[in-house]
Amino acid sequence: MSELQMLVAYIGPLSIIAGAAWKMSARLAKMDARLAQLEKENRDLKSDITALRTLLSVLVDSRRATG
Repeated sequence: MSELQMLVAYIGPLSIIAGAAWKMSARLAKMDARLAQLEKENRDLKSDITALRTLLSVLVDSRRATG
């Protein structure tokens, strides 16, 4: 085997692995961004639920007071 063939035999698989790692890194970054978005939506929804519970409590209390 010549030196060039040995170099290609060594670098070829490494480049495939590096390409796969690059692609996986991009996918993980996308998933991380989506997770951050979902966490924000979750916080917003929890805040809305708390506000609705408070409103419902006030409405029930006012009906009890008038009834």
